[in-house]
Amino acid sequence: MTLKGKVAIVTGGNTGIGKAVVLALAEAGANIVIDYIADEAATEELEKQIVALGDQAIGVMADVSKVDDLRRLIAAGVDAFGRLDIMVNNAGVETRTSVLETTEQQYDKVLDINLKSAFFGTQLAAKQMIAQGNADKMKTLNAAIPLGRMAQPQEIGSVVAFLAGDGASYLTATTIFADGGIMQSSPGL
Repeated sequence: MTLKGKVAIVTGGNTGIGKAVVLALAEAGANIVIDYIADEAATEELEKQIVALGDQAIGVMADVSKVDDLRRLIAAGVDAFGRLDIMVNNAGVETRTSVLETTEQQYDKVLDINLKSAFFGTQLAAKQMIAQGNADKMKTLNAAIPLGRMAQPQEIGSVVAFLAGDGASYLTATTIFADGGIMQSSPGL
């Protein structure tokens, strides 16, 4: 697998799983934007490792719980490498308190980093990718669907209504694929 010429952002990318993802992407040839919130020295060391593999890397200090920081993170990657191809929303935290002891502030922090950042990180990355002309991927996707198009919302609604009604009362332990047949011939998008 080669990712030569691709640009990846990895949030929480200077430690743990994020660091492993950064190195795997770099080994596959990608240029990397390493998001971090602490330990600039670890980020700089990781950048050196990536350069030694023949790829480029930049570290960007950004608090992914803040949408403005996410915008700045993506802009830094595009400024440095000219594009964005891969967005890995890896950053995450947890509390070490029980349900009975978790404060509202702790709850908000976990949701902001683990959920809000993934949602808005994906949204902002998708906007960048569409602006780069990656929206052509939709043409490829539509061509790969045997029915030739994405589902209309009401078509999915009909499936849900059927499954919730008496007509599906004998269905159990199964998965319904309302995908226009793409599972049979997916191009791997």
